[in-house]
Amino acid sequence: MRKPLAFASVLVAVFVLGLVAPDIFGWTGANDADTEDAPWTLPVAATKAWFPPASDYKNDGEPLDDEKFEALMTALDEAMAAEETLADFEREAEVHLTNFVRRLGPADISDEQKERIKARLAELAEAHPEHAGVINRRGGLVDSYAGPWPGGRMPSLSGSLLIFGDADEYDTGGDFFEVAQIDDMLARVDAALNIPETLADFESEAGTHFWRFGNRLQQGRLTPGQVERVAAFYDGVRAEHPDAAEMIDRHKFVAGNLTPGNVAPNSTGKDTDGVEFSLEEYRGNIVALIFTGQWCGPCRGEYPFHRFVLENYGDRPIVLLGINSDAKLETARQAKIDENLPYRTWWDGHSQPDADAVAADGPIATAWNVTGWPTIYILDDEGVIRFVGRRGGKFIAALDELYTEMRMRSMIDAPQGMVIPASRPQPAQKVG
Repeated sequence: MRKPLAFASVLVAVFVLGLVAPDIFGWTGANDADTEDAPWTLPVAATKAWFPPASDYKNDGEPLDDEKFEALMTALDEAMAAEETLADFEREAEVHLTNFVRRLGPADISDEQKERIKARLAELAEAHPEHAGVINRRGGLVDSYAGPWPGGRMPSLSGSLLIFGDADEYDTGGDFFEVAQIDDMLARVDAALNIPETLADFESEAGTHFWRFGNRLQQGRLTPGQVERVAAFYDGVRAEHPDAAEMIDRHKFVAGNLTPGNVAPNSTGKDTDGVEFSLEEYRGNIVALIFTGQWCGPCRGEYPFHRFVLENYGDRPIVLLGINSDAKLETARQAKIDENLPYRTWWDGHSQPDADAVAADGPIATAWNVTGWPTIYILDDEGVIRFVGRRGGKFIAALDELYTEMRMRSMIDAPQGMVIPASRPQPAQKVG
């Protein structure tokens, strides 16, 4: 779940993401087994400015005037009838329709305008029955996208423009990335950063692309040379977009410091009982850092796996540490009781104490540049990041792997004839 600006926007984001399939744009490239040698390309719909500038539709929630509405409808007709669209309708139409619908977000769209939009989309579905699914998916967003959105915001294109495949496709199993994999990822993110819609709102749109890029880099290990290449890429983007330097530096930090093989940065804060503690206190144990919140549905879906670890791995040097982003401390405290999750948790919601439900930019989450929930880091007993994003059964498997590795290392290092204990003492799983 992406970082929310308000609880209402979280609900909309969850709804939208549920409608977007990972292979929605039919990308070709090195990660597609059936098209391994095919060149990777963006849809033509993303590479040209087919619609009026997005800034024309940011009007602080005022009604959308007829002239701008007609210009938007005309642009839709031209885009959907273009030769490039008809050549690959499913792939191109998805982007066109997303760009069309997102422009409805900032303004107050009248009921009459909504009905005209829906009627036009119904006509398109009838004219292209074999592609009615993609048209109806976008049409289903008209009511939820038609604004005004909070703060006059415009829904992003980058949230739907999935330039990367699933994260699992980049999982190296703990090995280093191949040169070709880094080449491919850099080419994809560079292409996404230079499309018109990204350049028109670089801070917002590029951030999502960087987030996904960093997430894919966290699925494997980078060689020193690859670290330098990625850093140089970020430096180049920063030089071209100095106004977005702070955002770019945050994502560069992820690539250089929060990928597997790096020692995790220390974090210090207060637990839900108000007691200050730091991550380094748990060095010597396998540690799972769990960025979570009761407001986050996918986070709650991980609770059964956390309970399994607590109930079955109590004799192992494995520690779960939560970083809670609920806006109210009492929510975090009660969740630990209701969900039977007595592992120690930082309450990280201090930065937005007046928020209704979500305070997702707390100091620890900000330091780790967490913008999606849940985010889970698994560290070995030396504090080195080993896995990022492992959830469900993979979460448990990762802990098992590190425990087995730790046991084997202890056996090799132990003096001959010495008995190796099943586990060693660890800090108590304090309720807090």
